[in-house]
Amino acid sequence: MISLSMLLACGPKTLPPAPEGDSAQVLLDGVRLDVRWDDGDTFSWYDAAGEKQKARLKGFNTLESYGPVHRWGDWLGVELYALATFSGEVAGSRVWTCTDTESGGGYGRKLVDCPELRAHLLLQGYAHAFSIDGPAPAEDLDHQATAIKKGRGMWEKGAPDGLLTSLHSADERDDGAAYNRVCSLTTGLCDKVTHDETYAACQEVSMQGSHMLYVPYKARYGEGRADCLR
Repeated sequence: MISLSMLLACGPKTLPPAPEGDSAQVLLDGVRLDVRWDDGDTFSWYDAAGEKQKARLKGFNTLESYGPVHRWGDWLGVELYALATFSGEVAGSRVWTCTDTESGGGYGRKLVDCPELRAHLLLQGYAHAFSIDGPAPAEDLDHQATAIKKGRGMWEKGAPDGLLTSLHSADERDDGAAYNRVCSLTTGLCDKVTHDETYAACQEVSMQGSHMLYVPYKARYGEGRADCLR
């Protein structure tokens, strides 16, 4: 596993100041919340009624943090997994000002906009631009391009032509329709690429110089997780 010092060497050596107290915090629509960061693009908290709420952040994506599923260039999967996990620590290192966009972030999550965090993670190379409705904003692409040029974070060993972010097997649906999502590092647009292939658990799929292990959602966590995640 990569040490903290090795991770910091991938990008700027000075992290933002940590908040006081034991919990990470977010200022969401003016309300300070104690949150738990799953990774750099997802956090959760409990509302006044004791109900768990989850947020997906707008405009960027971090690598999957459930296991060593990503690979490109000379990276080992375990190295990129360490970077993905560390992105959550970076996100939790200070209080970010965020806004609820009042639209869904998928899987029952709120879509939340945290502009300073997005810029910070893109510049450090702990995240990549993510847009599904058209090209990403120019400022986000500039931050990402700077990180790639300087070899920070996930770009230390180069960048693929396109970055695989999700895989779906044809047997997940009755109609056999499936897609994989690939993000352009030039435009930030993350398109669906349809296919009719059936994947086995832990099978590696390759597209545009990026490689990713297919792991069904039910095999990502707990005692029943896939062998490649153990």
